[in-house]
Amino acid sequence: MTSKILFLCTGNYYRSRFAEAAFNHYARQHNLPWQAESRGLTQNDWTMGNRGEISAYTLRELQKYNIPPLPARLPQRLQTEEAAQYQRIIAMDEEEHLPYVQAYYPQMQNVEYWHIKDLGDETAQNAMSQLHANVQKLIQSLA
Repeated sequence: MTSKILFLCTGNYYRSRFAEAAFNHYARQHNLPWQAESRGLTQNDWTMGNRGEISAYTLRELQKYNIPPLPARLPQRLQTEEAAQYQRIIAMDEEEHLPYVQAYYPQMQNVEYWHIKDLGDETAQNAMSQLHANVQKLIQSLA
């Protein structure tokens, strides 16, 4: 039986998409019975500065780590009823995402928070390096 993990960020365009791809790549390598998905806590739109399906930073960092890119899809917002299907839920940054969870998803009491800042507060290179390390630690804890 496969367990499911959900990675959350603001717009499902940058950090959570990297975490999803990296986790699934390493979970397959370790034969772990886990599958990751990702969603945003807000509706991703052009006003956020996100253009297209996925961040160019994300694609570049996936390539750097030899992780296959995700199948093409637009960013997706978490629907309230989806949350119950995940055994673990991890939001990218507590300071940024806890207010969204409390306001829009108060039924989600089991959210874990990392401390990976978004662009503007952290460089893409540093954020992705931290995120990659966190995903690898998570994989090791599940192995």
